Amino acid sequence: MAKRLYRSESDRVLGGVCAGLGTFLGIDPILIRVFFIAWTVLGEFSVFIYLLLWMIVPSDSSAEADGAFQMNDLGTRFHQMGREIGEISRQPSSELIIFTGVGLIAWGVYYLVRRLVPYLDLWAYSQYLWPAMLIIAGVLVIIRTMRKK
Repeated sequence: MAKRLYRSESDRVLGGVCAGLGTFLGIDPILIRVFFIAWTVLGEFSVFIYLLLWMIVPSDSSAEADGAFQMNDLGTRFHQMGREIGEISRQPSSELIIFTGVGLIAWGVYYLVRRLVPYLDLWAYSQYLWPAMLIIAGVLVIIRTMRKK
């Protein structure tokens, strides 16, 4: 049976995307969350990708978890996502608050360093940052997989 990607309901902080990716890849979901925070701080498309995955990837406890994504399910999933966002906004988890705080601090430090040290153009180095982060993530996945065997 092929391994499938699901959003985690039990280990979710926001939509369960990072926990599901961590389980699917065999690495700690915290590393995936830190990756998404760094991606967001550097201004790439992380929020869009996260929301897209939240909408497309089925929940591990949902009825459609056994089937493939269908375009006519998009409205239902969009409404489900809206209900989950409402639930999260009414009672945010302590992990969500911590990750939000870490993201805001990282974002503030990034922009403060850009203002205080203008000759250090961090954005110019972002073309090297993403390949480096992908390489590190790949190495972590391989190491984690090798340790399980």
